[in-house]
Amino acid sequence: MGFPWCSDKYIFQKKIKAMQIYPSMKMAELIQYDFELLAVIQRLKIPFGFKEKSIETVCNEEDIDIDFFLNLVRWFHNRDSMPGETLMHHPVKGIIRYLRSTHSCYIDYQIPRIESEIIQLENNEAAIGSKMQLLLKFFREYISEFTVHINMEEQKVFPYILQLDENLGLDEPTQEFIKLSQQYSIRNFLEEHSDIEEKLSDLRNIMLKYMSPPSNNCAFTNLLIEIFRMGKDLEDHTLLEEKVLLPQVLKLEDEFHRKFPQQ
Repeated sequence: MGFPWCSDKYIFQKKIKAMQIYPSMKMAELIQYDFELLAVIQRLKIPFGFKEKSIETVCNEEDIDIDFFLNLVRWFHNRDSMPGETLMHHPVKGIIRYLRSTHSCYIDYQIPRIESEIIQLENNEAAIGSKMQLLLKFFREYISEFTVHINMEEQKVFPYILQLDENLGLDEPTQEFIKLSQQYSIRNFLEEHSDIEEKLSDLRNIMLKYMSPPSNNCAFTNLLIEIFRMGKDLEDHTLLEEKVLLPQVLKLEDEFHRKFPQQ
């Protein structure tokens, strides 16, 4: 009987966990050590073709705050602390830029890809075709709820936060924002904030417990993997919102009302 700690996979995982990420490290080396950080790179809109450039050089060229980048990738890499412990100290603009890019990735790529894979299985597998129709219906209902959630953040929450941040830097807030702040607070969003991962978890459970495709069906397994990946991605997304962005905004609101007590 082999021991897991003797395997190459275990040693590689331990090396990854122990990796130190620092400004002079080569960007390509960072990705080679932990390829899952590719998602972070893409969502920060950093183009590939790093050559031998360091993390610091790439961040300077792309006008990305080096400390924000390091704290973000360290959290995604290590997962040994809550993201708020380090990312809370960075401007809200950077977090919102990252979250908006993540939204685009979901809407433009991940969700259409999963939907397409379900349709493919529905068309190709007669034995599970009817079940896939139900799964597709369930997933499209999820897409509808998800889109409402994303649109609320994009059209209402993020613009409010950016205006709040901007008005805090003024000698006097704009009349437009005064009116907005009297009608809306981030606490409203906290009351409305729904768990967008829960229904995706239900979808995984349906596939695992109640669908029986052939055991060698790679397409079905790949679909399940994609849904698991998106679920984990959404958990990270929610953590960044609830443990970093929203506590920051609550502090900004308190600061605004101290600075402009009559507003």
